[in-house]
Amino acid sequence: MSSKVRFSVSLDPKTNRAIEELAQRHQPELSKSYIVEYALLRLLKGMDAKQLLLPLDLEGGHDAER
Repeated sequence: MSSKVRFSVSLDPKTNRAIEELAQRHQPELSKSYIVEYALLRLLKGMDAKQLLLPLDLEGGHDAER
């Protein structure tokens, strides 16, 4: 039995498409949930290690200005 907690995320179509393309390019193909969890874990580790440039634009989507 898994000890993971499940939640849902709403993505804009462009971000969803980018994640789907990334998943399909990888061999073997990755799941979108794996990619999102991996990205989230990297974000959290970077914040804990104080290796991220702040402030982060957490409001923007895939097409947000940088």
